[in-house]
Amino acid sequence: MQIIDRLGMIDLNLLPALNALLREKHVSRAAQKCNLSQSAMSRILAKLRSQFNDDLLVRAGNDYQLTPKAMEIELQLNELLPAIKQLGRSQGFSAASATQTIRIASTDMDVLLLADNIRDMQMQAPNLVLSFRPQSPDSCDRLISAELDFAITPLDNSRSGLHRQVLRTDTFVAVVEENSRLNSQNFDLVTYLSHKHGVFNVAENLIGRVDSALANIRQARNVTLRLPTFSQIPPLLKGSPLIFTLPESFAQYLATRYPIKILPLPFNIEPMKVYLYWHHRLHHSALHQWVRRVLLERSATQ
Repeated sequence: MQIIDRLGMIDLNLLPALNALLREKHVSRAAQKCNLSQSAMSRILAKLRSQFNDDLLVRAGNDYQLTPKAMEIELQLNELLPAIKQLGRSQGFSAASATQTIRIASTDMDVLLLADNIRDMQMQAPNLVLSFRPQSPDSCDRLISAELDFAITPLDNSRSGLHRQVLRTDTFVAVVEENSRLNSQNFDLVTYLSHKHGVFNVAENLIGRVDSALANIRQARNVTLRLPTFSQIPPLLKGSPLIFTLPESFAQYLATRYPIKILPLPFNIEPMKVYLYWHHRLHHSALHQWVRRVLLERSATQ
């Protein structure tokens, strides 16, 4: 039987003494090696003989010889002890050699705004797999159940075991097509409410920040288009009277790539904090610390 198969039956505290006895083949010298008295080492040898059901050392004149089982154990210890010494020691982290898969819940907007960070990560860790999953109201539950490594969400969740850091803070603006007659002078609350609206649909039963702000002033908008992704917005704005109310960072991102117009909202919405969440089990992981650092290096609003 391999010694590793018997670890549950062996007092691991005795392994250094066992190693010394097998190397020195002498009780007194092994005792000196372990800074123990000869009588203490003799008691340890008696325990080891009982645990292994073998004499281990047999007297030959003034010295001892190893039994066949002891020789076998010595060979196994030569492999086992270095591995045991490495337990709990950091092996060091190299992004270039990372091959794991990192699972991140986010919207497509988050991916687009973090494109530079993601590109940096892929250049530094070419074999690391970044797997982005759809953001949902239960993303933090999936962190706790180890289905995800990270979640990017504006939801406020302070449950035990979760860590978070602000990824960005956003205000909201209205976005219309470039040729719209709406402008900052004629765009008031009545006009806003009279138009049809498009929204990003996280969940049917989830009331978003915009609709909550309108409800606070006893108003509601006319939503006629619900989209599963933010990236579908630009082609659906062209030639359309629709209004999309978006985080300003994403609106600015769109404005550099598509013919749109950005207007200030005619009502107040509290700024939105978007968080990067992770679970405590990954808090001290060198790989996950590196991923967090790269994702947080710069925000979309900088």
